[in-house]
Order: sequence, then structure tokens, then C-alpha cells
Amino acid sequence: MRGAISPVDGRYRALVSELQSYFSEEALMKYRLRVESEYLKLVAERVAPHLLGRLSAKLDEIVSRFDEGGVEAVKAIEAETRHDVEAVVRFLRERLEREGLREVGHLVHIGLTSEDVNNLAHSLALRDAISAAIIPALERLLRSIVETAYRERFTAIVARTHGRPAVPTTLGKELAVHAYRLLTCLRRVSEMRLPGKVSGAVGTYAGLVEVFGSDALEASRRLVESLGLVHWLATKQVIPHDDVSRLLYELSVASMVLVDLCRDLWLLTMLGIVYPRPRGVGSSTMPQKSNPVELENAEGNLEIASNMLSFLASRLLVSRLQRDLSDSTIKRNYGVALAHLLIGAKNLSAFLERMEVDRDEARRDLERHPEILAEAIQIRARLRGVDLLDELRALGVGGADYLERVKALLERQGLRPSEILPKSAEEYLGLAPLIAEFLYRIVEEERRGS
Repeated sequence: MRGAISPVDGRYRALVSELQSYFSEEALMKYRLRVESEYLKLVAERVAPHLLGRLSAKLDEIVSRFDEGGVEAVKAIEAETRHDVEAVVRFLRERLEREGLREVGHLVHIGLTSEDVNNLAHSLALRDAISAAIIPALERLLRSIVETAYRERFTAIVARTHGRPAVPTTLGKELAVHAYRLLTCLRRVSEMRLPGKVSGAVGTYAGLVEVFGSDALEASRRLVESLGLVHWLATKQVIPHDDVSRLLYELSVASMVLVDLCRDLWLLTMLGIVYPRPRGVGSSTMPQKSNPVELENAEGNLEIASNMLSFLASRLLVSRLQRDLSDSTIKRNYGVALAHLLIGAKNLSAFLERMEVDRDEARRDLERHPEILAEAIQIRARLRGVDLLDELRALGVGGADYLERVKALLERQGLRPSEILPKSAEEYLGLAPLIAEFLYRIVEEERRGS
């Protein structure tokens, strides 16, 4: 969008447009209107049951038909009141009056404080956005990772620890590690339920007692649970954000898990093991360039997401005495943080779609580093009663004649090289191919079961 300051609403708007339904100012108004409407039904059930049927139908209609005209009406009221929740309250009263329900207008928001409405609205927005946009995007990415891992489960490569050649592994197994981490995060996120409270100005339920009497706590619980949230009993004016923070922390972890994948894939492109198929212009001056730009874009956005989500999670745990307003502006950034996560996930998926594996280069890399078989050699020798660790260390890190020197060493120790030396790197892969296969099966079974 022209003139946008944030790249989320500018350059990347098309990538995150689905989040507008949950985190735009208009969406927040609609969520607030929904909460006010559901609460009014409870009140009417208590004090005006003869109107409940007609009122419920009209309230559902007002919420479902809330559109751009409604948004403009609320904003116009807010310009006068300078209070966003009060603007929604007055809007709802006006709409009820238009619908011939003026006699219940005075019951809108009765016994509530603004934060009763806001905490429910924010929890609903978070729940819906994560369920409808974030989890599906991460699940698509997970399937792409495990499918690639399964396809490359036998593709032997040099594993590197501390940046140096270590032992053989497979590309599929290394991708499976990241897939398993993401799968674990997704399981935790999917299991979490968000909280809600309706407890009044300082959490004493005093206003609700005036309206519902001894049924105040039950009315609070009914409203929260009817919205699909978990009722939080003891609160200040602000609901404790513990459960929200746990969810945000888990999403922060998921973001950094994906940063780790981005960096591993980037290093594999640098090593020539994988590369992106050419697409578009790679450089304004170097015609040969095909760069992993999606990886780099994903890494940057995922780091922003992780840091924002972590900040939100920790900061929202604190509220001075019964209420301060600092959390209000912070919570308005839920959508920004999740937008960066969504951008990162989509760009990482885009890279995987055009990623190719250079198996010839992978083979050459294995051949350049025959020392990656040293672990297998020393274990096999020790199983035969001969400890060659010091001698193998003395041989150094390889060279064209490395295996010949190892053979000579084995023969001097009375060992048969044919029994000790692996015939190829593929002979020392352990369970690497099976790990990738197991992950593929787990994800497929969960997908079919969902």
C-alpha cells in the first residue's frame, strides 16, 4: 500500500492479508461488538427474558452485518468520546434503537469494565488467527520439510560440527531434525486454549453481582466458555496474561526453530550441496547469480517475529496494581508479530519449492573428506581389542592418501582393513534414513487423523 510505514502493511501486505480479519482496527471493533452482544443476551435472560428471542436474533444480525459503514460510525463516535470501547457501546445502543429495541439500550455493557470486553476480544482474535492462518501455514511448511526429508533420506552428505567435517549423515535426516522440532511446537500451540475474564473494574465481580446476584460468577463463566475460552477466576482489572504468554513464547520458539533451519539451508547452499533454481533476476550486474533470497528474507522476518513475540510474552505478565494502560498499545502488536512469522514461513516454503540438490557435489564433498570415516574405524578397531584413537588423531584431517595411511596403520596393528574400513560413507549412516522416514510417517498419520 502506498505510503505505508510498516513493511507488513506495505511491501508484504499481500503475504499477510488474511490477518486483517483478526488484527485490523475494524476486526477489533467487530470482536468487541460480538462480546458486548453475547453479554447482553445473558443480561436479558436475567432481567428481560420476554425480549430474549427477538433481541438475540437482532444482535446476531447487527454483528454479522457490521461493515465499513459500521466502522465509520464507531470511529465518528470515538472522535467524540475518545474511548474506543465506549464508542462500540454507544454504536450498539443506537443500532438497537433503530431495530425497535430501545428498552434494552440501557442494559448494554451494564456491570462491565472495558477490559472485560477487550481481553475477550483479544483472546478471540489470537485464537482465530492462529487457528485459521498461522497453524495452517506452519503445517504446510512442515509437510514440505518432511516430504523433502523423505525424498533425500538416502542422500549422504558430510556432517559438520564446529563447522568442520565430522561423520557422514544424510540431507534427509538433517531436515528431519528441524521437522521434529517444528512438529513439537505445533502440537503445543494446537493444544493451548486462551483465557478470558469478566470480573469488573478491579476483579471483584461487584458490578456483576448487582446484575446477576448470587449467579454472578456463573454468568461470568458462561460468557467466557460460550466464546470457547477458558474462564480465569482471580484477576485484577486486567486478566493475568500467563496463558497468552505461554502461547506467545511457544510461537517465539517456533520462529527461532525456523531461523535455525534457514541458516542450515543457507550454509548448504554456500557449500554447493543445495541451490535454488533460477527465478527472476539474481543480480543487477552478475548474470550467473541465483540467490537464496527467500531464505534470507525468511530468516530476517522470523527473527523479528521471535523477538517481538518474546517481548510481548514477558512484558504482558506485568501490570501495576489493579490496572495501567501500557499493555493496551502493546497488545495491538499481536498482529504485527504474527505477520512477520507468517511472512517467514511463507518465504521458507517458497525456497523449499525451488530447492535442488546437487548430488554430484555432495559426492565430491564426501570424497574430499575421507577422515569422516575415522569414528567408524576407531570403534570397529576397539571392538577387536585395539585402541587407535591417538594414532588416528596423529593422521590429521585427511588428504588424498588418507585411506592408504589408515590401511597401513591397521595392518601394523594386525587388523584387516577389509573388516575395518567402511566401503563408503553410506555404510556409516546409522539410522539416518530411518529417522527421516519415521518423521514422514508421523506427520502423514497426524495429517490423516486431523
